[in-house]
Amino acid sequence: MGLDFLNIIIHSLPFFRNIQAIGLLISGTFLGVIFGAIPGLTATMAMAIFLPLTFGMSETNGILLLIGIYVGACYGGSISAILINIPGTPSAIATGFDGYPMAQKGEAGRAIGISTISSALGGLFGILVLIFAAPILANLALKFSAHEYTGVALLGISIVSYISTGSTIKGLVGGIIGFLLACVGQDIISAYPRFHFGLKNLEGGLEIIPVMVGFFGITEVFIKLEKEERLQYVEKITKIIPKMREIVKMGKVILISSSIGTFIGAIPAAGGAIASMAAYGVQKRFSTKSTLYGTGIPEGIAAAESANNAAVGGAFIPLLSLGIPGDPQTAVLLGSLMIHGLAPGPLLFKMRPDFISIVYLGNILSIFFFSIMGLLGARFFAKLIKVPSHILLPTIFIFCIVGTYAIRNSIFDIYVLIGCGIAGYLLQKIGILPAPIILGFVLGPIIEENFRRGLIMSGGDWTMFLTRPISLILLMVNLFILIGPPILSRLRKIKFT
Repeated sequence: MGLDFLNIIIHSLPFFRNIQAIGLLISGTFLGVIFGAIPGLTATMAMAIFLPLTFGMSETNGILLLIGIYVGACYGGSISAILINIPGTPSAIATGFDGYPMAQKGEAGRAIGISTISSALGGLFGILVLIFAAPILANLALKFSAHEYTGVALLGISIVSYISTGSTIKGLVGGIIGFLLACVGQDIISAYPRFHFGLKNLEGGLEIIPVMVGFFGITEVFIKLEKEERLQYVEKITKIIPKMREIVKMGKVILISSSIGTFIGAIPAAGGAIASMAAYGVQKRFSTKSTLYGTGIPEGIAAAESANNAAVGGAFIPLLSLGIPGDPQTAVLLGSLMIHGLAPGPLLFKMRPDFISIVYLGNILSIFFFSIMGLLGARFFAKLIKVPSHILLPTIFIFCIVGTYAIRNSIFDIYVLIGCGIAGYLLQKIGILPAPIILGFVLGPIIEENFRRGLIMSGGDWTMFLTRPISLILLMVNLFILIGPPILSRLRKIKFT
């Protein structure tokens, strides 16, 4: 199923003669960065908006435009997370943990530079794995059942305690609040309505965009308004391009995080948000600089950005090899392929190796393009936070409302947005941060659905979660993350005493 580099080069040569295709890829990447950077506007929204434009294009031009938007948006979300602490996309939530503190310390340019390089390296790692190991990882993902998906989602729960800079208990409380919000709407298995309070709009559940933008965007606006201070900015942007020594020093973090991101990205429905959270949590838990995570260190940005961009390549593995979309963005890509009469799967590698090569090359070139845009545009992006608060905060507020309304053209989503913003503001007063709430909201349906499906498949026998090898390994990893480090720490103390 795989294609070696020689075949990729051979099949990709005609692409470089197609100026229109290159232009569409560059345009798509630029649009993706913009949509990713603006809170409330997501990669899925951008791809859905521009999907109709691909109907009249060739399959190559159409897929390249959408790939550019997908890859560019995954990186673009880090820009607003670093500059104003409002992630442009869910996958950039963890980026803001250290990116925004760095910007506050006068290192916005350096933070964007590290984010750009880490995103590029993580993205390239994911594509290389896609090229060489697609059959292996696809077969592994194919073996995943409800029991294994439960273990993967629980991995996020074991991490939720450590992604907050405050109390572990408060982090867990935030995760539980997110779980409860995810329970609003129809029961996943029986479709029985829950917590709808007689409101028709709540029977379908809460959408991720108004909840996420509310807790991050609106809450941040309220907090800044309360302080009545201008958002901090850097008078002089320096060190945009990181030194090679610094990148090499973070090489281990980038490699491990990229591996985590690619693996999680290859699991259908997991996505970059879980990948970045998992990679960040693992690095924070086991790093020698554990206590510094969340205070503004480059390793935190590198972990989050390399993971979520590597997840892009991972998401293409089940899409191309099995015809199963790895996330909502690849679901849009699947629809585009089917419109043009292409059926992703093993036969596509044999029948259309030229098209597979274009997909690989499009991903690689899009990474190159957003790297140039990020490094050359760092000063421009950093100037955004020099805008006075009385102009910037209302603008952010309007973007949040417009972006939320554009999802479903629903006024009710605006109410949800404002409600979550107020709730997030009040919860921050008692030390409960938005990040664990959003993580709980994202993981809640995944855990509930797969846990209950697993019990149904096994006739109510919960031991199936322990007898299936992959499920058992995932549960053991969760257990080790929770109790392993404290035990190892105690053992070291006993050894040295």
